[in-house]
Amino acid sequence: MLLVAGILAAASPPASEFRVEVPPGLGGGARSLDLNPEDAPPPGSCRLWYPDRKRADQPPAGPCASLTRNIPPGAWVLHRAPDGKRLLRVH
Repeated sequence: MLLVAGILAAASPPASEFRVEVPPGLGGGARSLDLNPEDAPPPGSCRLWYPDRKRADQPPAGPCASLTRNIPPGAWVLHRAPDGKRLLRVH
């Protein structure tokens, strides 16, 4: 099953962060995830993200087509829209 949650680079977090809204039932009860701009994938690409790992231990960004083929257990896929403003988390 594929679940998607959307975000905008909203006014609520500091301008230097993206806030990813977490769908109910996912993320161990977390309601959102704040990412530094360098943590977000480049526009039009994806990044596997493990919520239980430190930022430095996260895998690099890559093409969405290959990263979404076999999502490892416990991983989220962060997808950044081509316009660079929206970020989606896919699980």
